Amino acid sequence: MAAAIAITALFGVVAAWHIARIETPIFDEIHYLPAARDWIAGETLRNAEHPLLGKQLLALFMGVFGDDALGWRIGSVVFGMLTLFSAMRAVWHVSHRGFATIATGVLIATDFTLLVQARIAMLDIYMLGLGAAGIWACAAALDSGRVAAARVRLGAGGVLLGLAVAAKWNAAPLPVFAGLAFAWGRWRALPRDGRGGLHILTARDAGPVRGVSLIEAAGWLGLLPVAVYLLHFMAIAALSDPPPQWHDPISWQAHMLSLQQGVTTPHTYMSRWWQWAANSRAIWYFYEVYDGAQRGILLLGNPLTMLAALPALAYGVYCGARHGRGDMALAAWGWIAAMALWIAAPKPVQFYYHYLLPSLFAMAALAFMLDRAVWETRFRVWAIPFLAASLSLFVWFLPVLTGQALAGRDSFLDYAWIEGWR
Repeated sequence: MAAAIAITALFGVVAAWHIARIETPIFDEIHYLPAARDWIAGETLRNAEHPLLGKQLLALFMGVFGDDALGWRIGSVVFGMLTLFSAMRAVWHVSHRGFATIATGVLIATDFTLLVQARIAMLDIYMLGLGAAGIWACAAALDSGRVAAARVRLGAGGVLLGLAVAAKWNAAPLPVFAGLAFAWGRWRALPRDGRGGLHILTARDAGPVRGVSLIEAAGWLGLLPVAVYLLHFMAIAALSDPPPQWHDPISWQAHMLSLQQGVTTPHTYMSRWWQWAANSRAIWYFYEVYDGAQRGILLLGNPLTMLAALPALAYGVYCGARHGRGDMALAAWGWIAAMALWIAAPKPVQFYYHYLLPSLFAMAALAFMLDRAVWETRFRVWAIPFLAASLSLFVWFLPVLTGQALAGRDSFLDYAWIEGWR
């Protein structure tokens, strides 16, 4: 716990460092800041293709800290820290492995993407923080000594996962994954005694959470997130001028989907899921002369850890199937579940920041591989240098992750190592 707090605090310091230096809207802030202002005024509804909560949380921080660069972005810092801490705690609860927990924190903190997103006023970080907290709550239910405590944690997980989807649709795979993971754990834990298929639905005397049946778990992890998600749309009815398409939360989903599918204009930085996995298509959120110097903000994954995570994911699937390592399987299959959304999604224009959620699972899978294949073996001496290498790359790229002053107009070439990063 102390190490997780320390890593999160250090990350928060870096994320908040000069966060208000660039006082003009960056990248998609031009869309979400006006939407948040409208929620503060309570008058209109912008960006109707997205759920409401992310814009409402942005409006909340702006209302508290002011409608300026600090107020726009301080909420992202807070939810970035929540993401990091929650991921470490979730890994601890599913594995009880100290090195894997610390490695997860170091890898996520230095994977570039979380830091960049924790310094910009977009919806994704709110989705990410709530989703990671929801997974943490569900994982904590595994360690509950009493049924009542497990139910509270599963309920909290269900609420948080519903809120994550209410911040942005990218979190939609999480409650599905949590429910399927519970069902998988129950199936593995039940004895093969020939009892009928209904027994898996009603049994309470087996893992992953004793005392909670699969039917009850479906309520906590399925019905509750859906109810929370739909209920948050009732805020539209409270607007002074609701859009004419508004009738009820359920019919509103079709309107949102039509708006999502209607965005077909090609974008310079659009990309697809295989490019995210290969870390081959970055986004320059900002690159111009500002405050007397050339500055840039690059959304890119850590070149070392993002690629190393790919064999780690395959290793996690193997160890889960061959050696019964449920913790490693959960990380690998979580990545697969999060990526499946974008493989099947009808949204024609996609971007690298959609990889934020899958990348959390990828870093956890890499941490588990380091723990099992390096830390627990005669190659242990290489575990810390690998984490140090990740940190070193993070420090090298820090100027273009945080908008620091660069040497000149062509300084981007020091960081754009391949064409897809330009």
